[in-house]
Amino acid sequence: MTISSLWLAAGFNLIIGLVLGNILYRGDFCIAGILRDQFLFRDRTLLRPLLLAVGLTLSLFTLVRYTGMLPATPPPTFGTPSLTGIAGGWLFGIGMVLAGGCVISTLYKMGGGNLSHSVAFMGIVAGSVLYAELQPLFDRLYSAGKFTEISFINQKWPLAAEVTNLLVMLFTVFFALRWYRASLLKIVAAAHGYLQPWKIAVWLALLNLSAYLVNGWPLGISKAYLNIGVWLETQLFPAHVLHSPTIFQQTRLTMMNSTGEMYDPYMLTELPLMAGILAGSLLTAVFLKEFNVYGLPPCRQGLSAFTGGILMALGARMSNGCNIKFMLGGLPLLSIEAVLFVSGMLLGAWHGAKLLPLVITPITAKKELLSSDTPSIRPT
Repeated sequence: MTISSLWLAAGFNLIIGLVLGNILYRGDFCIAGILRDQFLFRDRTLLRPLLLAVGLTLSLFTLVRYTGMLPATPPPTFGTPSLTGIAGGWLFGIGMVLAGGCVISTLYKMGGGNLSHSVAFMGIVAGSVLYAELQPLFDRLYSAGKFTEISFINQKWPLAAEVTNLLVMLFTVFFALRWYRASLLKIVAAAHGYLQPWKIAVWLALLNLSAYLVNGWPLGISKAYLNIGVWLETQLFPAHVLHSPTIFQQTRLTMMNSTGEMYDPYMLTELPLMAGILAGSLLTAVFLKEFNVYGLPPCRQGLSAFTGGILMALGARMSNGCNIKFMLGGLPLLSIEAVLFVSGMLLGAWHGAKLLPLVITPITAKKELLSSDTPSIRPT
């Protein structure tokens, strides 16, 4: 990449973030909330659009790859799988339920003025710094848990991968039509500006494809929290960071542009994406006249949000990614890392749903769960 193309990449990811912030806020489309409601209340209302988003993304990735516009080689942001991926996904699943949102929904809810998710945001940053301090330990665990050098199913079983892609594409079309005809994809909502979940699913697939085409890999955002945390630690404790290779290497530059200069691709993709989501949700909330600073959590809920943020960060770094990267990017690419992470995340979300009422007390559980959602957007 040239200097101009680096700035174009940053601007492009900022635009994607602005769009994501707008659509996710308008539909309150939160993966943490979707899984929490499934396990805690048996509510599958938004689970179908989430599955639709995964299926549509796989279909688009596959079809565009056939045209030659996407490379057949794996994206550089995915690595070799390790059993720490399951453990990391499990921690992430518990954390996002306790925090009331994942690494994406925390941002758009913050943009709408939700203070509880600001606490979760601080927890994610703190957890990212904790990981940087303990990275040698996690590296040893990762090495001990590696069981194959194969990152993607198509590297070992190309025919099985193509058959899987074809079957998922057919099932996506079948269930999309079935759910649409049964009116299971449409939610009756009186809120002004509400965006139907199935439309969000389509947008997510298109935006992820766009990011893949421009950046060279699908969407991800958890590394941005690490960049912020390490930068803050550098400002507050410069001597400690300077004499700690473990922390300093978290800021290392990892790619070379056409002029031979090194740069960090995450700084140009995930940080602009994060800024865009915050700005997009804020602007949407202001435009809809719904922006309001609210949701200052009581002690129990605040501690739950902060702890959940720490667990999410540790889980994301252990697994080399977050739910948006693996569920909406890795699974459509048939990444083994993604299969491990999502399996652990689902188990963790189930455990988190069982734990949540105990953490914030059964009497106030449902009230505080509802208060953590964006007001007047998500239908009741």
